[in-house]
Amino acid sequence: MGHVYQRLKLSAAREEEMTIMVDTGATYSLISPALANRLGVVRFPGRFPVTLADGRQIDAEVCQVGVHIDGRIGVTTGVITECADPLLGVEALEVLGLAVDPTAGKLVPTRTWTARLGGVLAIAAG
Repeated sequence: MGHVYQRLKLSAAREEEMTIMVDTGATYSLISPALANRLGVVRFPGRFPVTLADGRQIDAEVCQVGVHIDGRIGVTTGVITECADPLLGVEALEVLGLAVDPTAGKLVPTRTWTARLGGVLAIAAG
């Protein structure tokens, strides 16, 4: 299996369309500080320990970013650090109900897409 790339839109205060590599070995998505700034993401306070694929542990900024793929929209965690290219992690795939088809080299639905709002309570007004 080769690399899998996906055309998508990332969003926060602003949107940007791009082609991004899907990394099934990464839990979270990875974006550069420059991309985070262009999107206008709100960074979580402080830094969080993150282990990279090469085994190094870094303290990185973290944010939430919207992901739009083929009509499916969700929110995923973005790790903000210097990187050559952004990566789409498996958390985003789970949120959107997508998986990598290694034979076709593309993303395929794993379930009907619906917003997963477990833990959100509806509070009746009045």
